[in-house]
Amino acid sequence: MLAGILYVWAFAAQYLLPTPSSNAAADTLQFVASYSSVLLLSYALFSAANALSIVGSLGIYTVAKVMDRSYAALGAFILTIGLMAALFSNTAPALITLAEDYAASATEAQKQVFATAAAAVSSTNNPLISSTIIGVGVIFVSLALIKGQSGKGLAYLGFVEGSLNIVRGLPPLAGHSTVTIVFVGLSSLWIFGVGRFVYKKA
Repeated sequence: MLAGILYVWAFAAQYLLPTPSSNAAADTLQFVASYSSVLLLSYALFSAANALSIVGSLGIYTVAKVMDRSYAALGAFILTIGLMAALFSNTAPALITLAEDYAASATEAQKQVFATAAAAVSSTNNPLISSTIIGVGVIFVSLALIKGQSGKGLAYLGFVEGSLNIVRGLPPLAGHSTVTIVFVGLSSLWIFGVGRFVYKKA
């Protein structure tokens, strides 16, 4: 349940940031340098939430395996993989370091080196991969929950949240603030619900 609170605050910190003026590496570094404290806060919150959620995945398996061991095991395993991918693929620390070096550069040649490095780091940032994996994990957990006597409402919510996790980065939906708000709301509800469900069954 604590992870849900941390996710909300992490998304809120990101949501309050203005949109970068362009996708150029130099502009990205200047943007990161200007808002490094907010980006670092968001990164810390996301990291803490993901770490707690990895531990929570084990609790989900313990409870959901009574309903369906196969779906519970698949869901917990895939969730853990997705959360670990999100935890270790975040580029914020590297970009913040590069932004500091860029700002301290004395020559244009040095700035170009850091801008090129930033472009390379940014190209590896693809949250769609971890988001899709997490969405699939949520759906498998929901398939286990729906077979129980209780938790069916949580399972249906999981189907919706997991599906949104998979498709929210696709071109028709990507970049829309409304989609992000709906996603954060549904994700938080599901995390709170699962946390309460595991606590009651433990």
